[in-house]
Formats: sequence, C-alpha cells, structure tokens
Amino acid sequence: MKVPVSLQPYLQSMPQSYLTDQAASSPYGEQDLFSDILQTQLASGQRVISSQEILAKLDGSKEWKLAADYEAELNTTAAKGATVAPGAILEKIERTAKALGVDPDLVREVVRAESNFNPNVVSKAGAKGLMQLMDKTAQAMRVRNAYDPDENLAGGTKYLKSLLDRYNGNVKVALAAYNAGPGRVGRLGIDSDEELEAKYNQLPQETQRYVAKIMSRLQPDGTSY
Repeated sequence: MKVPVSLQPYLQSMPQSYLTDQAASSPYGEQDLFSDILQTQLASGQRVISSQEILAKLDGSKEWKLAADYEAELNTTAAKGATVAPGAILEKIERTAKALGVDPDLVREVVRAESNFNPNVVSKAGAKGLMQLMDKTAQAMRVRNAYDPDENLAGGTKYLKSLLDRYNGNVKVALAAYNAGPGRVGRLGIDSDEELEAKYNQLPQETQRYVAKIMSRLQPDGTSY
C-alpha cells in the first residue's frame, strides 16, 4: 500500500528527526539497534502502515490502534512481499514469548515499534525482520535467517529477556538498552527505571521516543491498556 497523495505533503514538511531513528546498535557497537519503522518503510518501499498511523506519528498523538483492534486490520492488510499472514504473527509472538518467559504484550509492542509486524523489513544499517536484529546480535542469538518470523522472534525475544534479566526486570531500562545498546545505558550509570527517569534527557532522542512509545501502550505492571 502506497502512501496516499494527500499525505505526502505531511511527510515532506516534517523534520528528518521525526522520520528517522539513527541506525542501530547492539551490545557490540555504539549505534542504535533499531531504525524507526516509518523511516524503514520509506527507505524500503514496503508500505504496511495505515494512513491513521502516519498521521498519528506526525502529530505525536497516541491514537494508534491497540493490538486487540489491530488484529482484524493485520489479517486483511498483508505486508508487501510478506511470506506469513500478519495475523498469524500475533500468534507466533504469543507462543514464543510464553515459551521464553517474557510478557507477550511487551514483545508484541516491541515488534510493533520495530517492524509494524512486517517480517521482511530491513533498515539502512542492516537491522532485519520483525525485531530488527543486527547481524551480530542475530548470530549471538543463533538466528540463521533473520527474515524467518519464528527465528527472528525467538532471537529477539531471547535478547530482550537477557536485558530484562540483566536489569532485574526494569522494563524501561531494558527497552532503552534494546534500542541504544547496554554500553550506552551503562555509561550513564542507569540500572533501574528510577535512574532512567532521572537521566532520561541524557538518552538519545530516538531512544526517549522509543521507550515512551512502547510504555504508552502498557500499564505500569507491563500489561496492555
């Protein structure tokens, strides 16, 4: 699905910072682990986000559909070139997250933020698939094919779990490390959500947006609104 002509002026008028998250990092480097989904879609030409989501992203609102309402749209609006029905991806997320002991809602929202449930997206930095795995991260998590939804979800969820364990279940810190890399978080002396809140402005802006975007869809205890 192409961006409607009526929406193109919105995209062209926005600062680049709204359309791009800096390319990725893992524990292995200094760059950010994931590209913003809108920029990924613009760069790759794969259109899977709705006009409502584009407008919500441009004006900063939180009016994206939640997963409960989103499933019907996913089932009827397949990603360009996708080899798996998007609705089935929600089932894979649920199954994988439960098997690995991670909250399925949290994994779902990470996938939403990273790829908008499209297993074929790739960022300019080379982050791939549903959970936007960099090659070194994929290798460390024993993912052979980052475009395979099952492998990507397993590897990305394992990595997310390792961060949750490392930071004693502090979800915000784990998300910041997932996006910006544990090294950057560590250099700021952040180990808890309270410390993250105190030093929030010292995080990269794309990481601030990333954490806020995901947490805005989750209750304080990690469950969905």
